[in-house]
This record gives sequence, C-alpha cells and structure tokens, in this order.
Amino acid sequence: MTMRILRVAGAVVLLAGCVVAESPRVLVSWDFTADADKAWTRGANHSKDVRIEDGVLKGTMTSWDPFVTSPKFSIEASAGQAVEMRVRTSTTGSGNIYWIPEGAAGAQAKWNTTLMWAGGGEWHEYRVFPYWQGEKRIAQFRIDFSNPADTLGTYEVDWVRVIDAVSAKSDAREWRGAALSAWRAEDGAVASMSDDALVVTSQAGQTGRITSPMLSIPSYENVFVSVEMAADTGDDAIIYWASSAVSGLHQKRFRIKTDGKFHTYNVDMTGIKEWVGDIVLLKVMPVVKQGASAHIRAVAVCDEPQGAADVSVLQARLSDAINRAGRPLPLLIQLANLGGQDAKNLKLAVKKMPRGLRIVSAPGWEKVEEVSASAIATHTLLLTADRALKDEVVFTLTGDGADGLEAVARVEVLPDLKQPKAAYVPVPQPLESDYEIGALYYPGWQSIERWARIWPVAPERKPVLGWYDETNPEVVDWQIKWAVENGLSYFLVDWYWHKGSQYNDHWVKAFQRARYKSFLKWAVMWANHNAAGSHSVEDQRAVTRFWIENYFNTPEYYRIDDKPVVMIWSAQNMNRDLGDKDGCKRLLELSRKMAVEAGFKGITFIAMKWPEASFEPAVVQGYKDMGFDMTSIYHYMHHGGKAENPRRFSFDLVADSNYDHWKGLHATGILPFLPNLSTGWDDRPWHGDRGTEIYGRTVEHFRRICRDAKRFADETGIKRMTLAPLNEWGEGSYAEPNAEFGFGMYEAVRETFCKRPTTGWPLNYGPQDVGLGPYDLPMPPKYEAREWSFADGPQGWYALMGTSPLVVGENGLSFTTTSRDPAIGRAIKHVPARQVARIVVRMKVAGTTLSDDTCQLFWHVGGAPANEEASIRKKIVPDGAFHDYVFEVGGHRRWRGLITRLRFDPIGEQGASVTVESIRMLRPEG
Repeated sequence: MTMRILRVAGAVVLLAGCVVAESPRVLVSWDFTADADKAWTRGANHSKDVRIEDGVLKGTMTSWDPFVTSPKFSIEASAGQAVEMRVRTSTTGSGNIYWIPEGAAGAQAKWNTTLMWAGGGEWHEYRVFPYWQGEKRIAQFRIDFSNPADTLGTYEVDWVRVIDAVSAKSDAREWRGAALSAWRAEDGAVASMSDDALVVTSQAGQTGRITSPMLSIPSYENVFVSVEMAADTGDDAIIYWASSAVSGLHQKRFRIKTDGKFHTYNVDMTGIKEWVGDIVLLKVMPVVKQGASAHIRAVAVCDEPQGAADVSVLQARLSDAINRAGRPLPLLIQLANLGGQDAKNLKLAVKKMPRGLRIVSAPGWEKVEEVSASAIATHTLLLTADRALKDEVVFTLTGDGADGLEAVARVEVLPDLKQPKAAYVPVPQPLESDYEIGALYYPGWQSIERWARIWPVAPERKPVLGWYDETNPEVVDWQIKWAVENGLSYFLVDWYWHKGSQYNDHWVKAFQRARYKSFLKWAVMWANHNAAGSHSVEDQRAVTRFWIENYFNTPEYYRIDDKPVVMIWSAQNMNRDLGDKDGCKRLLELSRKMAVEAGFKGITFIAMKWPEASFEPAVVQGYKDMGFDMTSIYHYMHHGGKAENPRRFSFDLVADSNYDHWKGLHATGILPFLPNLSTGWDDRPWHGDRGTEIYGRTVEHFRRICRDAKRFADETGIKRMTLAPLNEWGEGSYAEPNAEFGFGMYEAVRETFCKRPTTGWPLNYGPQDVGLGPYDLPMPPKYEAREWSFADGPQGWYALMGTSPLVVGENGLSFTTTSRDPAIGRAIKHVPARQVARIVVRMKVAGTTLSDDTCQLFWHVGGAPANEEASIRKKIVPDGAFHDYVFEVGGHRRWRGLITRLRFDPIGEQGASVTVESIRMLRPEG
C-alpha cells in the first residue's frame, strides 16, 4: 500500500503518497457490498435517509449527534489495533469512535477516542487507534460524525475495517544501539540509525514519535522508563504507554536539556494509576517541537534509575528576598542529578568574588554533599558584604558527573536602611487612586509541609515574610500594609465549605484579629469545587446564614453597589447537584432573599467564568442566565493562540494577549466583569512535569499588563480590576513580595494606578529592617537518616492514625493504640531500593491478649501511595518484652525504585501499649 500520512487530532488521515513499512493484518472489514453490511443502516442516530448505495454507506445529519453503529463482531482487544475507513463528510470538526466491549449493554463515555473530520466534501482515509486493549474483547463500535452547526450535513463511508497495525512482538525491556531499529517512526517522524543512535526527525509542521513493538512488561517490577538521548532544541519530551489493565494511551512529559549532549532521563512512573498491569506498548516523542530532531541511544523499562551521575546547576542566587550590607547573606546553589548513580566527591571552587563580598561559612564550605540519583539538592554558602553592590559570583563544580561545570550567581546587596526598631508592624499609609484594584488570595500556608513542596522546586519564590505562618495576625498585618501602600484595596479570598464543614479558613480568622484590618476589604471566593452531592437548598441556606452572621455585618467586608460580594468558583457544580440548569439560579436567589431579609440590599454574585480564556457571548450569556451579576476568572494564562507548545511558553505571550481578552469580554455587552491581571503560572511544585510552565515572567512584562489595564479602564470606564492570585506559590501565580521579584510587582501596580504622594511613595521594606520577625514556621526534620533510635526525640516519625500522642522515653518511642488500625509514619530521603535488603523494627507490645496478631510495614515507591501489595506482615509476640521484627524487603517484588516514605502498623488492636526502641534500614551486607 502506498499512502501519505496526515495526522489530524486523534486520527491519522491516509492519502496517496509515500510508503508505509508494515502491511497490517485485517481482523474484520465491511465494504458495503454484502447483505450483512446493511446492519450499518440500522440504529443510526440524528440521521435520515441512511442507506447503502453503489457500495457506499450514505446518510444525512439531522441534529448535533449523528452516528452509525457497526454490526456485532468479536475480536481480542490489543493496543496495536486501529479502525481504518474511507469517509467523505460535508462538515469539519471533532468526532469520535466509541467501542462496546463484549457483555456491555451499550457505549459509554469512557469507551471512546476522538478524531478530527477533514470535511470539505472530499474523500479521506482515516486510521484511528482507539487503544481499547483494557476491555479484553470488542463486540461493536460506532462512528460519530461532526455537525457543529446543527445543519443537514452529509456523510458517506466507502469502507471500514479493524486492523492489527503493530504485528511485531518483543520480549525485550531494553533497546540500545542497533536494537532500536525495532521501533517504528510515526505521526510525521522519520527514523534512521546513525552510529549507535536512532536519529528521529519530525517533518516540518509535525511532532513525530517512535513506537515500540508489542510488549509484555510487568509494571510492578519496572517503575522507570529510561531514555538516553541528545537534543539541541525544544523544552520537553513525552513517554506514551498502553497498559493491559486499562484502555487508553497514557502519557507523561519530562523536561530535557538542549545542549546537544547525551543525557539519561529517568522517568518515574510510580504513583501513576495508569502504570498498571502489563505495559504492552511504548511510544516516545523525543522533542515536543515541530520539525525537531533528536538522537536516541537507548530506551529501557527498568526497576531503578539508569546512567552515570549527571549533575547540573539549576540556579544560584541569594536565597532571601531582601539582602542588605552587614547582614548574613545565604547564597543558595540548586543542583540536579539526572543520572541513575549518586553524585559524590562534589566540590566548589570560586573563580570570581566581587570586592566587598566574602564567604563566612565554616571551613569545609567547598565540599558539597552527595546528590542522590534522579534528585534535586541544595548547597548553601554564607556570605556577607560590607557595602551595597551589584555583581556576579562565578564558581565551578567538580566531582562525579559535574566535569568542572561553571555557574554564575547574580547578587544584589542593598544598603542598610538604618531604620529604628519597631515594637510592631508600622502603621500602613494607604494611597489614593481613581481605580479600585484588588487581588485573589489563596490561604494555603499554615503548615511547613505545604512550603516544603515549594522550596525544592522553586526556592526563588521565597516570600519577604519567609516561609510564613498565615495563622499569625502579625503576618497578616504586614500583608495589609504592603497591599494598601502599593495600590491594592481588597482581597477575594479562597474560602472552603462542604456541607457545613470548613477548612483553610485560618487566614480569615487571623485577619479578623489583625490590628490593621480596617485598612483592607475582603470578600469570599467560594472554592466550591467539591464532590458531587455537596450542594442543596438546605446547605445553601446554611452557608448564607454563616456569611450573614459572621462576615457581611463587618465593616471590612467588600461590597459592590452597597451589596456584599461573593465570588463562586463553579456554578456548574450547583447545577449538577440540583439536577437541572436552573439549580444555580435558584440557590443564588435564595441567598439574595435571605440577605435582604437580614437588612442588606442583596448580594453581588460574581461567577468564575470557564473556560477562562473564552469571551464567547454564549458562555457569558450562560452565566447571566444562571443569575450572576458579574464574571471574572482566577488567572489569565493564555498564549493568544501563538504557543507551539501550550504546556510551556513565554509570559510575553500572556502580556501580549491580556488586553485583547478584556476587549473581547467587554464587546459582548452581556455582563459586567472584573478584568484579571495575570500574575503568571508555573505549577511544577504541585504537579511536576504534568503541569504547565509559563516562563520568562518579569516585572517589566507585568508592568506592561498594568499599563494595558489602565488604558482599557480609561477607554471603557471599567475601573474595578483584580490581580490573579497574589500568593499561589504552588501554581506559580504570585506578586506578593518575594526573592525573585522583590517588591517589583507591587510597585508596578502603584506606579500605574495610584497618585504619587507629595512626600514620595511609601518606603517598601521587610520586617528585618525594623527588627521584627522572623515569621517562618519551624523547619521539618531532615530525611537523610536510615536508622532511628529515638534518643533525642521522634526523629521525624509521627502519629499517622489510631494512636495517642507519641512520647519519647528512655526505652524509645511509646504510645497507646486508640483504634484497630494504628500507624506511625515517616518521610525519608529518596532511598534506592537496591541499597536496602531488610528493615528491622525492635519493639515491645503489652496490654493485649491476642496471640495471633501481626504488625505490618508499608513503603511508598516514589509518589505512589501506600497499599497492601507494597507491605510485609510479621506475627507479633505481645509479651511486654522487646523483640526484633525483621522485614526482608529486598526480595519483595514491590521493593523497587526509590523509597520515599515508611509506614509501620504495630498491631491490629485497640488499647495496646507499644514501645519502639529502634527502626533500622540495613544494606544487603548489613
């Protein structure tokens, strides 16, 4: 067969042109010449005149969901199978292939894949891989056409068949050098061997990939996909896989280095629910960039990271937000080890140190602790400066995988302000403005565990307030002071309520106790992204009563048109739970009625609009129909259609398109709206490589957004606006003063929208400048230990559930079980499973008569949660004496990859007295 392949959404359109290497095996086919093929004409949906004419299935679309259904058949499902068809449709748009497994009553939403119909009344050949392998056997499928305008479109089908497109099978788990020739290029890629590497090049306008033969690799034994390759362009790559246990083609992105050198990327699959059963197919897109190429030297599916140590300096910077002469200046160096071996013998050498700046760390500062395989670590030097300066520190790093790497830290040291010591946060000095500028606020920073997800990934986000405790009213007073002295007058605060239960309300409570609360307004942004069933008329009455009794009657509560403001995250969830499209409207009307009865003029309800970047009139009209007074969004994070990679693009595209978004919404003329000024997006601390990174944000880009917002306000008269989140440090939406931007984002707001006082702008400074603080939460224990004797405390172990508070005594860690499922736990530094053969728990148990009870050790691999399969049980001796319980983890099939957490369940009985003397992780020779 000769054909040209054009990838269209979830399908491949096949046209005459070039040669395809494999001849597929046909499993079942219809050419509409046999009597049995007439079954296709029965049961057609939203169609008329469905018939077979001259060997072609034909029909006319009558409404929005036209489809035809195949006759019944029976084939064993495989990831290498595809539906091929020759089709002519009059309409262009998205369609689907739905499949029906044997024994199922009909199609379900979970059993489908999408494709894009080319339309135009021309014949096209399509190949669609449904990846239906998780359903075991397939009995039927249907073809859904596109009819977006709800018109009388037409469709014609010349032939349809199900093929086995990937016939080759392999028992391999590793492909290196020439063995990679077993992988095929697809989706516009061309692949050829050169020396010891497979060169994969995407054709112009396409992002191609390579696909493995059919495989059978147990996922539980192999938790890493390792790719050794070199690339000189792009940002990231993608691993795709199909599992025998679940249908679909799943994917995980990973970042790549584009220096043209070979690197080994160890993609950790632990914690991914679709990495299950046997892995039956792999695909690799080596560069997510059209027309790019890469050299792939090896691909492996394995139980531990591969490759030698490979260290790079991610960043080097002063770690604090405000650095002044005469103070200690911590210099943070963030290192990453891509490789599969620990990086040891690392050493720093300073090549340039600016005059007036010196190292005051203790002797031995040049030695860097080893960086574990596939891990990120930090090394800190302590500097001091005797004067203000702005310069560079240049240093090199040598050792395993470092190769004399040179790095530069740009440092700025500010002069000492010589401010007098303050007894408390100085009184705020609000600014005057003809504009009303507010901001969204995320109250998620009441524990060090939350911050501990930020600094390993993005230490530059450290706030001026440090890793602060939001429950402290003094912290809130600093936030109020900085907000009003930089042009912000109100906060819309994320607020959580689920059937009468509240959480994350600590900031509001701290605000209510703050000394300067009268300077700032605030309102509820009800984050009602709750599970189904959380909304009801009774619950709406309860939540409204809570607002009225606790918030609306306070002078600090924000109002528009003299009505208290409530922003709603999801109107759709209200409709969902009340079972109809008017559910949200009824709930809002109930709340307004209650507010009026309580003496208020009503409630101004603002909808969080979805999709955020849309300004389609129909979308806005929908919110008006649901009873909202205004719309807004949480954050504008769109590229204006200009990003080649929508998961990673430059912030200047956001700055370029923010104004057009406001203009588009204004042009609808349907509802007032709060223009949203973007504060960025990079959610890798929360979601790793699954997230979206908008890079290149600067104060100047944000200043441009502010100026465009002022221009829009002056053109339209809309002078009430809101910044996207000030402090969503995990999502990367932030403007609150921090190490990366200082006060720059705040100062851009006041310099754009506020009237400069005759005495000049209020001075922006930090708590240390007036002798206050620090406000940091206590740091968590370090996780490097592999043995715990509890001589000096719990050593990072904590009560997970079902125990009394842990008490450390001369015999160890003691507690009483308060349920039949007690457990203690501890996070640990990423420990390669191969380095530990057994774990020994020395423990005594008393106060129980059970003679056949067991203790149980669980472990977490990577990000995977604890489960029974990753655990070992041991029978306990409840005689009140110490015994060693030895867990032979090294031989367990689930003891693989990197171990990140331990959990120990001492007994399955309530009321037992437990003392743990020690817990030890022992090496194979130990």
